Formats: sequence, C-alpha cells, structure tokens
Amino acid sequence: MIKNSDGQSNDSKRSFVSNGALATTATALGAGALAGAAVAQNEDEVVVFGDDFQPDVDFDVVSQLSSSAKLDIIEASGSADDVFDDPDDWDVFIINHDLGSDAPTWGLLFTEDLDLSAGDSETMGEDGDIRDPELHLMRIVM
Repeated sequence: MIKNSDGQSNDSKRSFVSNGALATTATALGAGALAGAAVAQNEDEVVVFGDDFQPDVDFDVVSQLSSSAKLDIIEASGSADDVFDDPDDWDVFIINHDLGSDAPTWGLLFTEDLDLSAGDSETMGEDGDIRDPELHLMRIVM
C-alpha cells in the first residue's frame, strides 16, 4: 500500500528515486493482478453440497438431470435467487465419487461453466468456499 506523506523531502534526488521505485512496484503489482485475473478466468467453478465436497478425489458423471428436475431442486432449496442468479444457465449432474469402494457415493454437482456429459471423469478441486451457509453449498474451482 502506498502511503502519502504531508512532509516534503529536501533531497529531490532521493524523492525521485523513491517515487520511481514506487511506480515500478505499482506497475509490477498491477501486472501480477492482471495475470492472476487471466488465470482465474480460465478456471471452471462448480457448486456442490458440503457432503458432496471430496477434495482432490476423482468422480464420474453418472447422468445429467432434466431441466424440470434441476428447477425443482433449485426451487425447493429456496436458493434460486440467492445462489443461482439464473437457474436456466445452470446444469445439474449426478456424480459418483471414486472412493475405492464397491458401493456408489453419489452426489450432485451444479455448474454454469463446466461442459460435462454422462461417462466423463473429472477430479474435484482441492479448495472450496461457502457459497450459501444455510444450505451448506460450496463453490469449488476445478
């Protein structure tokens, strides 16, 4: 953070060098922020219920829910306006986590961005944050 000072320096050369260093630092920070934003735009986000969040675990897409089933789930949860700004833009998939057991470990995965089909395999992202604490919905970067 750059802090302005009310006092003036008698040494103009030092002031010029300091201002140049601050400008160089600000430019580097700005470039870093732009690079970080470009990387973040390439990452896909998904939403899962907290119980379905299995960090760094492979999963298979079992099936995509129909539009009416998707809307029923979103509307029944009460999150249509708070979490899913436009429910029609979202797809909902039944997934099966690969936990090394014979019994299926199914969950629901909501996405606006990720292009999935039945039979696809993906890996759940490692980091998640709370998208809706009341519903225990997590936002995961894939």
